[in-house]
Formats: sequence, C-alpha cells, structure tokens
Amino acid sequence: MRFLLPVISSLFELRRPPVRRVLLKQIYFTGNEAAWIMLLLGFALGGIVVSQLHDQYGQSREAAMRLLAALSFRELTPLMVGLVLIARSSSAVASELASMRVHGELRSLMRYGIDPVGYLVLPRVLGMTVAATLLGFMLALSAQLGGAFFVTGVDVTYQLFQMDRFVTPAMVGICLGKSALFGFAASTLACVVGLRAKSYVTEIPKASSRAVVRGLVLVFLLDLIWAVMS
Repeated sequence: MRFLLPVISSLFELRRPPVRRVLLKQIYFTGNEAAWIMLLLGFALGGIVVSQLHDQYGQSREAAMRLLAALSFRELTPLMVGLVLIARSSSAVASELASMRVHGELRSLMRYGIDPVGYLVLPRVLGMTVAATLLGFMLALSAQLGGAFFVTGVDVTYQLFQMDRFVTPAMVGICLGKSALFGFAASTLACVVGLRAKSYVTEIPKASSRAVVRGLVLVFLLDLIWAVMS
C-alpha cells in the first residue's frame, strides 16, 4: 500500500506530454506486439477445449461451446493473459528500471525535479493494465472462434451469431476485471522489483527473474482469492 499511494497521487502527471507518450508506448509494446500471440493462443485454446469436451467426453456441440465460454471468459483467458504479460513485459520492465537504477538515471531524474514514480512507474502500470484488459477480451473472443471452427469447420457463421446465447455480460465483466487486475498486479510488482534492485550490474538479470517468479505466484494467489470470494 505504501508503494501504491505515490502512484495514485501522481495521476496528475498524465497531463504532461512526455508521460502520455511513455504511456502510449507501453500500451503499444505490451498490447500490440502481443496481439497475434493472443489470437493464436486463444484459437488453439478454443479448439483444444471443444475437441476434448465433444470428442473425448461426448458433450454436444452446444454444450461444448457453452462450457468453453464459461471457462474462457471466467478463468482461462485472464490467467493466460497474466502469464503471457509476466513472461513478456514484467521481466522487461523490471530489468529496464533496475538498469536505470544501476546507471544512476533515477538520481538524475530526481536531480532535475522529475518524479520517478510519475514518469516511470505510472505509465508502465497503467499501460500494462489497459493492454491486459484489451488482450483478455481479444483472447476470449479468439477462443470462441477457435471452438466454433473445430465444431462446425469453415462454416462458423452460425455459431458466431449464436454467441450471445453462451456469453453473458457478467462473463465479459469478469474477464475484463480479472485481466485488468492481473495486469495491474504484475506491472506494479515488476516496478517494485526493478526500483528496489541494488546498485550492481548483476542485479539487472536478478530483477528480471524475481519479477517473473514473484509475478507468477502473485497472479495465481489473486486468482485463488477471486475464486474463493466469488
């Protein structure tokens, strides 16, 4: 909580063009560059789940699509988004901030009166949170498309038009909320690990490794707490 308060209080820094540029770059590098990965993962996930339910366990096509929607929007999609972001972005953010600390760039920013939290932490946390939310929704829709393709073949139009029977607003809200939570948690932890690195060059790869390992533990714990509380 002591770390989150400076982040919240520095929200007014978004009025500065350099901070907004860093925020947009973070959204681009976190979201846009991972979009194709998410589309492919979602398509494969939908096909795997539907094929197992339909072929192995004898579920009807409609029942398989309904279960796929429940699993992907409520559980699998947010968790996969969190794992991909931790592997791709959390390690990069932690190593970047650790490198800036090692080379004295943080001291230079403070010397010029620039708040490191507002300039470095805030845009990265917000950027990864927004990107995680968008990627979660994209991954869930891609999973439905993959499931529909494996159920009906190339003629997936009917299944896509019937998606509103399987996907409810509550499912979409859970998907967006959990994806945003995991993105926020992973990015905040990565920033904390990077900024707390010691002033040695060997701390840079250690910070990257810590961000990944601790991020994985944090995301699974948050998912467990969400499941218990819901």
